[in-house]
Amino acid sequence: MPTMQVNFRLFTYNFIGLLLLSGCIGGSKLGNANKAYLIGEYDRAAEQFKKAYKKENNKYTKGEISYYLGECYRKTNKPKKASLQYARAVRYNYEMADAGLYLGDCYLAAQKYEEAIEAYEEYLQKEPLDKRAHNGIASCKLAMNDSIETRYTLTKLKTVNHTRYSDFSPGYASTNYDQIYFSSMRTEKKKRRKSRITGQGGSNIYMAKIDAKGEWTEPELLDEAVNSEFDEGSATMSANGKEMFFTRCRYDNEQPRSAEMYMVSRSGGKWGEAVQIEVGGDSLLVAHPAISNDGETLYFVSDMPGGFGGKDIWKTTKSNEGGWGQPVNMGSVINTAGDEVFPSVRMDGSLYFSSNAHIGYGGLDIYRAAYNDEKQYWEVHNLGRPLNSEGDDFGIAFKGMEEAGLLSSSRGSSRAVDNIYEFTLPKLEFSLKGMVYSEKNDEPVADAYLRLIGTDGTNVKLSVREDGSFGAKLAPKTEYVFMVAAKGYFNHKHKLSTVGLGNNKEFNIEVGMLPMEDAIVLKNIQFEKEKYELNKDAQQELNRLAAILNLNTSIILDIKAHASGEGSASEALQLSQKRAESVMNYLQTKGIPAERLSVNGVGNAEPVTVTKRQAQKASFLKEGDVLTDQFIRRIRGNSNREVAHSLNRRIEFLINKE
Repeated sequence: MPTMQVNFRLFTYNFIGLLLLSGCIGGSKLGNANKAYLIGEYDRAAEQFKKAYKKENNKYTKGEISYYLGECYRKTNKPKKASLQYARAVRYNYEMADAGLYLGDCYLAAQKYEEAIEAYEEYLQKEPLDKRAHNGIASCKLAMNDSIETRYTLTKLKTVNHTRYSDFSPGYASTNYDQIYFSSMRTEKKKRRKSRITGQGGSNIYMAKIDAKGEWTEPELLDEAVNSEFDEGSATMSANGKEMFFTRCRYDNEQPRSAEMYMVSRSGGKWGEAVQIEVGGDSLLVAHPAISNDGETLYFVSDMPGGFGGKDIWKTTKSNEGGWGQPVNMGSVINTAGDEVFPSVRMDGSLYFSSNAHIGYGGLDIYRAAYNDEKQYWEVHNLGRPLNSEGDDFGIAFKGMEEAGLLSSSRGSSRAVDNIYEFTLPKLEFSLKGMVYSEKNDEPVADAYLRLIGTDGTNVKLSVREDGSFGAKLAPKTEYVFMVAAKGYFNHKHKLSTVGLGNNKEFNIEVGMLPMEDAIVLKNIQFEKEKYELNKDAQQELNRLAAILNLNTSIILDIKAHASGEGSASEALQLSQKRAESVMNYLQTKGIPAERLSVNGVGNAEPVTVTKRQAQKASFLKEGDVLTDQFIRRIRGNSNREVAHSLNRRIEFLINKE
């Protein structure tokens, strides 16, 4: 059975013959409901089933009625109502196996993920190999984790959309992207015919364009060359804007008919006569045409033999005789046992479509399929939130290769009304902020300057403010190097890159400048008690030091290591020597020659004098305190005493020049 999304948006009345169920409810007292359901009038059938349920006493029959009432709601995109009916059918032990599957689908669409997982798992006990249920469980986990949320933004087209009736499947009319065609189920003032399937109007194709003020105009109904007494929709244009491909659903009171595809040409601003596109047999359903950019390949939806279940996406190419060749199924990577519908083709040849059986967020989700020439197969990816939602998301159209366009969605509608949304991917924004300070006293280095060089051609000199801060805008997909220089300090070099970043980012970098004299204590190079191994923080700090040493090759570094509260004086001396050697060995792995390094372990002989910044971080200390063993023993609290010892367990660097 196709889902409700496919029924009322695509095939309407003439597709009803394909929906007939051999197992529908029998019995004269359900005659009206049964007849309405069999001909696809789900809105009307739901009312009849509700009346019949109230009068029924047999539990099995009540379960049967509940199932078909759930089907009516599901097919008209009312998952919350449908889930109540499927749950009741399961409770009454109605033996229609897919009730559990559809119950899970409806819970998923209603964002009741735990209940959905439970329903799918119960269904899998009966049908353990049904991939739809396995994908349903994966979809619940995807929705709960929100693992593929993107930066796209969506805005509803208020002027184009009707407040009460569905508007869907937009498509651009030209490369100017200032005119669109779309399907609508709105009812005209003079023609209030409503569908007994959905309670909405019949589907027709409308046009809207952007006016001189940059606003969308009120939609206009296309003339009778396109719109007929039947239902039309899902229009797509050729690249030159001269041909329109669309679906027409003819209906016959005497016999069921299938959806058909048509093509109409435009000349001098007028549409000619619509011509049916014949692919497959007369009785086969073919719909949702999507023409490739070169006009040689036509993608479409069908349930013809040779598919994978439900509705599949197929393609056909132009023949030498001018018609269309033998249809080819797009394969099991794209098609599933569920429904794949609403294909569209981008200029680069990538295929977009909607599915209710791939892993997604509920209902129909939009997917991108790109062919991997190297691996020789299609790769399918969910477009993520917010392009996809818990509702039905389908009918996407891009502005060429821009990350912008239109799509249709039922999100947020309790009445199964689709709306057209405009989407765009905002430009990535990257920035650089930082602080230049002295490694000697943590004070700002205001007279420093910074030069920023990028692979995009950037080469600018940035001023450093009095407080030592600086900032700059960065470009996407660019690698940068910046140099910092100041009188009395060794030059500093740093690299950063925006290549491969998919989200906005602000780089915050503190630049510690090494003075050309005195001893320097770098941050984060401290040790655990009785340990001499370097932790990750220490390694990162030494990486920064190594970069400075490689940039300033005249530097000779004396490495002095300290210990505190760790055994006797001789034991502390040995431990500090090992710490100094650990630092030297690591710097050598970063390309610093041994002749530029010397080590000296001094044990606990030189306790630290607390700086202003250290006192601010440790409230039990004050600036000028000397952290001798005797002083530390007087500090209250084991944790405070350990903090004081950790300040003593440090590495100092004495910088000399050749």
